[in-house]
Order: sequence, then C-alpha cells, then structure tokens
Amino acid sequence: MYLLDSNILINFLNGSKKEVSWINNAKKNNEFLGFSVISKIEILSLSGLREEKVQDIENFLNLFSESHLSNDIALLSARLRRSLKLSLGDGIILATAISRRMILVTNDKTLIKKAKNLVDVISL
Repeated sequence: MYLLDSNILINFLNGSKKEVSWINNAKKNNEFLGFSVISKIEILSLSGLREEKVQDIENFLNLFSESHLSNDIALLSARLRRSLKLSLGDGIILATAISRRMILVTNDKTLIKKAKNLVDVISL
C-alpha cells in the first residue's frame, strides 16, 4: 500500500516520465495507491490552475483511494509537526502514512530525511 505525496501527483499531471512510469506500473500490478485529502487541497489550489482543468484533476484523483482526516491522524500530525517542525501538509501526509501503515512515495528530500525512521519511504 502506497501513499502518494502531492509532489508525485503533480509531477504525474505535468507528464514527468518517472512518476508516470511508476504509477502506471503500480496500477498495472494492482497495487493499492492512495493520497491524503490535503494533497487534493494542495493540487486543486495550485496557482494558475484554470477552472476547466479542475474536473480533469478530480477525475484523475478518482483513480486512487482518498484518505480522509481522522481524529487519530489529526492528533499524530500535530505531534509530528511539533517534534519534526513539519508544514501542515507534510505533517498530515506523514501521519496518514504512519497510521494507515502505508509506504510514503515522495520526492521531498526534507520530508524523506524526517520520515525515514518512522515509515518506509520511496523516492522516485
């Protein structure tokens, strides 16, 4: 089970070969791929996003499992943010991966360093 960070999804949408290949292979192998609701917010609020692209992005996100913000994830996220000095988004994404026992897929080098002892991490 994999949790895709916002940067992975954005890179896929931008046509990055690494992300496109990895996600397509994972889907072909019936791997469980998910994302946090915070990633949905981050992607749908990108600067310069045209309204006509919003539906395309929502359709793309519907190909994956969306993990909602539970009380457990919120509390863990707050604790991780305090201890690791994470942004709100990174705290929620890391807490989601930990609580759902998912492998975090991210290209965020700072998040990788902070998360590697807490959860399995893959960087593309």
